[in-house]
Amino acid sequence: MNRPTLLLALCLVPSLAPAQSQEGMGLDLTEESQPAKTPEESPTPPPAEEATPASTTATTDPTPELEALPPLTDITQEDRVKSVQRKVYLKKGRFELTPLVSISVNDPFYSKFGASLRGAYYLADTLAIAARGTVMQVLPSDDVRTAKRTFNSKIYNSVPQWSAMGDVEWSPLYGKVAFLNSILHFDGYLLAGAGVVQTQTSSLPDRGLNPAADLGLGMRFVAKDYVAVNVALINTSYVDQPLGSSKGAIQNVMTLNAGISLFLPFKSTGRDAE
Repeated sequence: MNRPTLLLALCLVPSLAPAQSQEGMGLDLTEESQPAKTPEESPTPPPAEEATPASTTATTDPTPELEALPPLTDITQEDRVKSVQRKVYLKKGRFELTPLVSISVNDPFYSKFGASLRGAYYLADTLAIAARGTVMQVLPSDDVRTAKRTFNSKIYNSVPQWSAMGDVEWSPLYGKVAFLNSILHFDGYLLAGAGVVQTQTSSLPDRGLNPAADLGLGMRFVAKDYVAVNVALINTSYVDQPLGSSKGAIQNVMTLNAGISLFLPFKSTGRDAE
């Protein structure tokens, strides 16, 4: 080894020695200031339930949303519809007054127009006794003039002037239908009775009032407890001998009647019996 190389080596040895000593001292100081931890002092991991708060939050989050929904009892009175509704009115013990207009529907030659006043008393909610008085006007149709001018025909017709009838009514049907976005109650009934009819020939000698019989059906459309629309189809039969005829014959006057029924008293009673 030459001299320059030896001198360089001697210069490097003192500088490495302090570095190694300081490194050693640093390791010794660290070990003294931070003593080794025993297994008993090592921190234990948190329980699984505490370590997963996110899952707990995710489970309980939907609860506030369910509580935020409106309660089922928050329904207005108008939205509640009963499956079986009670009758709009009761008729037992009440009096019914009905003005009617009528027109015949079964005579092609002579049209009969009339006005009636009907009164009824209800012995039960489905049973009533009634009386009806009617005045009538008979008008010939165009067919009568055609038959007489073209065919030289002679038509013998009965000319009723007024009638008085007593009927028994039975109302076996009560129901309801949807009409114009509302519920309409109806009441169907049958009627049968007897009475008398005054005709054009009743004033002739040996003549008089003609016995008559009623048979029909009708329906009331209930608007209020005290008012209803009344529609009926009634056939009145009687025996009459028209002018110019030598024979008597059974006459049938079938009329379509429509009117407004008013019930007295205005308010139904006996609601507790429903």
